[in-house]
Amino acid sequence: GAYPNPSLNVQSGYSEFRDSADSITTIERFVTLSQPLEWSPKRNARKQAALEGLGGAQKAFQETQIHLKAAARLAFYELFLAEKRAELAFQNLKVVEELKQAVKSRVDAGDAPPFEEVKINVEILKVQKEITGAQSAVHAAKAALDSLTAGTLGLQFSIHGGFKAWPENLDLRGLTTEALNQHPTRAKFQKLLKQAQQSLIEEKEARVPNVILSGSYQRDAGREAFLGGVTVPLPLWYQRDGEIADALSTQHEIEADLLKWKQDTMKEVAGSFYQSQAAAAQINTYKNGLLRKAEEAVRIAQVSFQYGQASLLEVLDAQRILWQTILGYAQAQYNLSIALTQLERSIGGEI
Repeated sequence: GAYPNPSLNVQSGYSEFRDSADSITTIERFVTLSQPLEWSPKRNARKQAALEGLGGAQKAFQETQIHLKAAARLAFYELFLAEKRAELAFQNLKVVEELKQAVKSRVDAGDAPPFEEVKINVEILKVQKEITGAQSAVHAAKAALDSLTAGTLGLQFSIHGGFKAWPENLDLRGLTTEALNQHPTRAKFQKLLKQAQQSLIEEKEARVPNVILSGSYQRDAGREAFLGGVTVPLPLWYQRDGEIADALSTQHEIEADLLKWKQDTMKEVAGSFYQSQAAAAQINTYKNGLLRKAEEAVRIAQVSFQYGQASLLEVLDAQRILWQTILGYAQAQYNLSIALTQLERSIGGEI
């Protein structure tokens, strides 16, 4: 909103008159002060465009905060799942090692062939391999989360918390309306659109030239003068058609970006909503019987193995199914948390 700067022109020089009989010398001085007067509508449009640009930058900062917060939560759930997987692998190893002792006792007593002990040792190696993979995933997830905090966490930190629960009152129409009305990205595009509109007005008003007022003081040999003047450029040939077209294209581009954002947001909200619904349904399936049945199958297999009614392979299969079921339950909880976090990122607020 600053006014155009004035211009000061100072000239001085040595002069000598040679037409007269006696040579006359003097020092000449010329001082001119000029002040452009900007067309008021042009100035107001430029000032308003700057204010809208500042508002757009503030909304862009809020948008960045939302995306960073969502990225941190996604990294947290990734680490939480990796730690859950490692914990389950260690629990599975403990169970298999206990089973190994029972197999060894049966082999030593002659109740089972030595090959049974080979089988259980192979199973232990498989579980140890799963532990190694799970620990590697934990280290990678920690590094990813630490990178989002610019390395302030380090690699020796621990996390506390859990997965998100399914909120029963979610409504797709309401979530879509909330996303389209309150998300900072929408406000950012609106600010940028207003800025482009004001810039277009500025370019149109710039066809009116700036009037320049000037005042001069001149002193030379035998003469001293004070002068005033007005300079008015005549926009006969060049009328800023290129600048106006460029400003108009910028406005249309922002309008297209805003429309695309609305379409993408509606798609993202719907996708995350249905993904969270599917994950919640999977969780209910696990909670309403699948976990209990897998645990019961392991218990029956272990008891039957103790009485010689089940083979080692049947016990290992039951244990493997239980481990996969528990891991599947954790994966479903993870999927729900990821979908809800993405949904919160799309609507720009908490659920």
